[in-house]
Amino acid sequence: MTVRRVLLLCLFLGAPLSGLAQGRVEHVVVVSIDGLRPAYYLEPDRHGLQVPMLRRLVAAGAFAVGMQSVFPTLTYPAHTSLVTGVPPRRHGIFLNEAPDPELRFGLRWYAEDIRARTLYQAAEEKGLRTALVFWPVSLGARADAVFPEFWRGDRDDPKLLRALSTPGLVRGVEERFPDFWFDTPPNTQDKDLAHVAVYLIQTLRPHLLLLHMIQVDHVHHDFGLGSPEARQAVENADAQLGRIVRAVEETGLWERTVLFVVSDHGFAAVERIVRPAVLLRRAGLLSADEHGWVTGWKAATVCGGGTCEVLLEDPTDGAAQKEVLEIFSPLPHDPASGVGRIYSPEETAALSPDPGAFIILEAAPGFHFSSAREGEVVEPSKTRASHGYNPERPDQYASFLVAGAGVRHKRLEKVSLLDIAPTIAFLLGLELPGAEGRVLRELFGSGRQARSGAPH
Repeated sequence: MTVRRVLLLCLFLGAPLSGLAQGRVEHVVVVSIDGLRPAYYLEPDRHGLQVPMLRRLVAAGAFAVGMQSVFPTLTYPAHTSLVTGVPPRRHGIFLNEAPDPELRFGLRWYAEDIRARTLYQAAEEKGLRTALVFWPVSLGARADAVFPEFWRGDRDDPKLLRALSTPGLVRGVEERFPDFWFDTPPNTQDKDLAHVAVYLIQTLRPHLLLLHMIQVDHVHHDFGLGSPEARQAVENADAQLGRIVRAVEETGLWERTVLFVVSDHGFAAVERIVRPAVLLRRAGLLSADEHGWVTGWKAATVCGGGTCEVLLEDPTDGAAQKEVLEIFSPLPHDPASGVGRIYSPEETAALSPDPGAFIILEAAPGFHFSSAREGEVVEPSKTRASHGYNPERPDQYASFLVAGAGVRHKRLEKVSLLDIAPTIAFLLGLELPGAEGRVLRELFGSGRQARSGAPH
């Protein structure tokens, strides 16, 4: 360890920093670890985790016992709320999948679909440098550097992402990190996403950096809570987080940087999968070919984890409305159906921005939904854990940690995911007038504060 790093570590452990009061916050780094549960930094020993960076952030920065996400607790709507400070009904991204049952492989990739002002738009207007690394709904976003979250699931995906990223970005990362390789999710490696972020910190020095790491989420889906694979993914994410912090410190930016480490949702164990579209197909409200692709519909579903939206091709079709309600209304009274709650048309209109949205189904504990149109309605699930349920459920709480310039050492019981964007706007002096969340002013300023050295 160098003398300089020892001195920085001593400062981090002992000396107060009034960075915010002195106007020294110039950079914000947001690291989203998709699916990271608060328990992993609140009780790492209980979960058998070696997570030195998360431990140090808890010891020296601010953190929450839980962060309430948005409804539904899914990746794309939550990440869009993280950068807008408004719920899905306002920003327009309600599910991961597009609300079009005839669209094949249609995730909400495109930044132009966001209906609310984003942090990176506000930063660009102020002349600040911005970088988005695998951030959901970022394809086509205007920023100084964009490595978008996008794939088609075939061997040409690396070429596709090279073409869609900021010109020269992928080549620069490849030259600096010879082991860099983009593989299609769920095989995408967090180390490669961290490679991109580290490269941008070293070369662009963005005022706002948004990084989305995904392995924790995919491994929890596939192997479940408490699995060895889940522990390994969390520990790897912690290691990549450490690389980000070191890169900020080594470029001399730490004393002017605030780091947010967040997630988008928690996880719940599941045992059975439910396919509501099969019921619509049996009722003649939906038709599909031998591959399950929709060929015609009066009613259809778009699902994600614990939430399933029932759409009507013609929202004024009274007969279709009646049939849909007759099919689904009895299900919450049958524990075997897997449907725990139905949101009425009025409730759905208040929650979803999607055209044609009629009702919303929420899965019962232990169940999750699929948009598939073939197979049994309910059967054992290969997926071990899921999310997308009501954000008020404690098992759906997301993670929240913050450290850096002017950050006080503080434990919060609960914050809202909608608070992140207005707080970042406050730090960087950005205009985000439509945000519904509040600025977490209590984390900054005088009192016991985070230290000026990076948490190594």
